[in-house]
Amino acid sequence: MLVWVVIYTYSQTSLPVVRLQYTDISNDTFSYGTFEFIDGDDTVSLNCEIRHRGSSATRYTKKSYAVKLLDDNNQKNDTSFLGMRSDNYWILDAMAVDKARMRNRVAMDLWLDFSTKPYYQNMEPKMCNGYKGKFVEVYVNESYNGLYCLMERVDRKQLKLKKAKTNAINGVLYKSVSWAGGFFDDLSPYDNTSYMWMRYEYKYPDEEVGLITWKPLYDAMDFVATASADEFLKEADLRYDIPVFMDYYLFTTVLSALDNCGKNLYLSFYNINQESKLLITPWDIDHSFGRMYNAQEEPIDRLCWSSKGMFQRFEDDLPQYSYLLLERYASLRKTFFDISNLKQRFANYFTLFKQTGVDRREEERWSGVDNIELNFSDEEEYIYSWLEERLAYTDSLFNYTMPSSLDDNMYPSVHTTKVVVDNHILILRGDKMFTLQGQIIRKN
Repeated sequence: MLVWVVIYTYSQTSLPVVRLQYTDISNDTFSYGTFEFIDGDDTVSLNCEIRHRGSSATRYTKKSYAVKLLDDNNQKNDTSFLGMRSDNYWILDAMAVDKARMRNRVAMDLWLDFSTKPYYQNMEPKMCNGYKGKFVEVYVNESYNGLYCLMERVDRKQLKLKKAKTNAINGVLYKSVSWAGGFFDDLSPYDNTSYMWMRYEYKYPDEEVGLITWKPLYDAMDFVATASADEFLKEADLRYDIPVFMDYYLFTTVLSALDNCGKNLYLSFYNINQESKLLITPWDIDHSFGRMYNAQEEPIDRLCWSSKGMFQRFEDDLPQYSYLLLERYASLRKTFFDISNLKQRFANYFTLFKQTGVDRREEERWSGVDNIELNFSDEEEYIYSWLEERLAYTDSLFNYTMPSSLDDNMYPSVHTTKVVVDNHILILRGDKMFTLQGQIIRKN
């Protein structure tokens, strides 16, 4: 069997270092401080504003940080680190609940590598439907604080949503921040004077612009909840970026990323003033790969989407969707979801941690704190074992049988290709062309 495995080679002897200095800090407001980034012989020293970040993460002793970089005049200072985007706003993720200190990074690396590009990628080739991150070691007020991931944010700039103009909203971005309220069901009225609606926080246009609209998100959810079968059949692929949602469903299911099935996600529209589809973006994927939000073991047979919402409507009302879902899973199981591929992604980072000695330093600094014991060797074995059992479970969910080495193409038996014409998804299978709705529009 041919397997596409992405392999990186690490030979670092040290990680970059970040030094933070501040006097006061809180969870809600930014305070003045300094930020120093050291990578080998290169050092960048900047003023900054800093606060703790996260909601549940703030309960842990090892804190995460949000940092806004400033120049000598205390104006925002866009800076690039380690090949990531140039920006003034950075996140230092403590990964305090993760016994491997890499789940969020491995998951996002995987998502960026395999997920279908959003429908407007050709118009915005620099857009990124996720975030990059690099591992660093952090000192806080001269005290060693351990291993962190320096990360980009998900925001308008990252997704390349159309900017708001004077008194005009174009692109919009919403963030799910809690489990309170429905995900494409149980809708309540919205208020365009509030930055919160149900479980969602209005992220762009932001408070500096001062324009709010919940209508696009409400309409997208209301359509799932109330549209007739015929209406859903005709309009679904114009309202939602279905290939990305399909990948998101498979991604969260394989990883058992339960928090990303309602709480840790972004929803956005590229430009609400033209035909624009709803896009989904994952965030904070630390509840994954066999560990829950509290570092406890995740059951092998956890169903992430017990209430499927819009995914159920896709299955029920789009005749070709279920076939495409099974075929997409089959394709990914032979490539990005192959056990060797997934194990190698973790092995790359475990090797990096060992080569640089940060695994030992992290264990010495944080093992046992908040009742979270750290042993990177044991956790690596646990992840590999969990992955093997989880993939066997998801194979049963998606009716997948691994092809034999003699017949790599045994499943599915008929190859399918997906194309997009005038924003409609068309499916080429054998000598026929189908719409997503199941209508044959061409036969050779």
